[in-house]
Amino acid sequence: MTKFPTFLLLKNKEKPVQYPGESYTYSELFEFINIYSETFVFVGDQEQKEVKSAASKTWLNVKAPYLTKDSGNDVCLKKDGTLCVVYVLKSASDSSDVVMDALDQVKSAFLSKIERGITFSFVRLDASREPQFASMFTDNTSSLPLIAVMNPGKRKRYLKHEGGFSVAEITSTLDKILGGDAKFKAIKDNELLPLVSSYEQYLQ
Repeated sequence: MTKFPTFLLLKNKEKPVQYPGESYTYSELFEFINIYSETFVFVGDQEQKEVKSAASKTWLNVKAPYLTKDSGNDVCLKKDGTLCVVYVLKSASDSSDVVMDALDQVKSAFLSKIERGITFSFVRLDASREPQFASMFTDNTSSLPLIAVMNPGKRKRYLKHEGGFSVAEITSTLDKILGGDAKFKAIKDNELLPLVSSYEQYLQ
């Protein structure tokens, strides 16, 4: 350990896992611990069968993971009461560290602003690998990058963030949403287009 406080998870003889965050709020620590929790189910004669640990799902331990066919439900699409803040890129190589830092700051700030059961999930979308999904937000790739806020629930809608990528400008858009002043656009046929890429592509 090189700094204090430090939060570690220890399990038997396995290597300790260090919490990477700077903030120690209940929500952030719960999310971190939950990644490494193990779930058990009972089958047959009560024999315990271990379910694949969430720790093997790399995307759960990334600040703004990519939306793919295997990560989509976990990070955004099937999280109750969650709006997805989607950083849409022409390709993964266009992802900006400056924008990622801004999104991370906004994420930390809004953990304390949960209202009416609404939370925000921050993700990225690579339009070169997910052209269909990206087409729900724009039909012109020259307009990328952009940020869209999507409601993947029963009434599937999205709002395109108008403005720059600063903490203040992104915060302003999310504040409008929480305040009920934002106008969302319905997604065609109330159906999300399929995600087709694999998360492994981003680990190579």
